[in-house]
Formats: sequence, C-alpha cells, structure tokens
Amino acid sequence: MDDLDQHLLQLLTRDARASATLLAKELGVSRGTVQNRIDRMVQKKVINRFTVDLAPGEDDTQVSAFTLIRLNADDGRAAIRSLQRVTEILDIHTLSGTFDLVVEVRAASLAKLDKVLDRIRALPEVAETQSHIRLTTVKPRQPAP
Repeated sequence: MDDLDQHLLQLLTRDARASATLLAKELGVSRGTVQNRIDRMVQKKVINRFTVDLAPGEDDTQVSAFTLIRLNADDGRAAIRSLQRVTEILDIHTLSGTFDLVVEVRAASLAKLDKVLDRIRALPEVAETQSHIRLTTVKPRQPAP
C-alpha cells in the first residue's frame, strides 16, 4: 500500500459512504483510480466491511461493553478464533500489559450481554475478564477540509 492508499483509507474511515467522485477530488486523482483502489483493497481484504456509525443516542437500544481478557497461555490464536465465532463481538484487539486482549461486545440487553460474557469466560483459554459498560461515545474532532 502506498501513500495514496493510506490517505484513501483515512478518508473512508471518516466517511465510508463518501462517493468515489468526492474522494477523487480530495485526493487529486480520477474517480476510476479511486474505485479501482477500493476494489483492490476489498479483494485483498485490506477493507473487510463498510459499516454504519450511529449518531449518539441512536444506538440506545443496544448495550456495549469493553471486556479485557487475560489468557491462560502465551499463544492467543485459539482464543481469538473462538472469540471470532461470537457474533456479538464487534472488535478484538491484542494488548500489551496485564491483559492480553480487549473485545467490544454489543448486545440487545443487559441480560443478553451477561450471557455473552458468560460464553467468553467459559472459553478454556480465558483465565480472567474485566468488563466495562460503554456509557457515552465522543468522537474526536476532525480537521476542517
């Protein structure tokens, strides 16, 4: 990936629905170049999905938590494979420090969140968890165009 791809990814991260024409104008390249690069990144799985970022208050019907996970073993690959099968987990990140992983879990209710956390704690690779329910999300300010 070159600098143009990196800049394109930054723009898409800010607004995944931005048109290829708008992106091309901002990048100073043709619309076809932008579309070809997006298609290539999707094909190579650099881009895995385009998603919706709900406005504050719009996802109040969902409960979100960040769960820190300490593993029993040094190799977390088996745990990550198991966690990838839990549909309520949005993201999995490896960490340095006391805990090995952090996952973002989203469920329809506290009771459903509790069941998901029980599934995570039941994994044989998991030694300990610590969960923190997300209350408010504040987006960083974007630089003016």
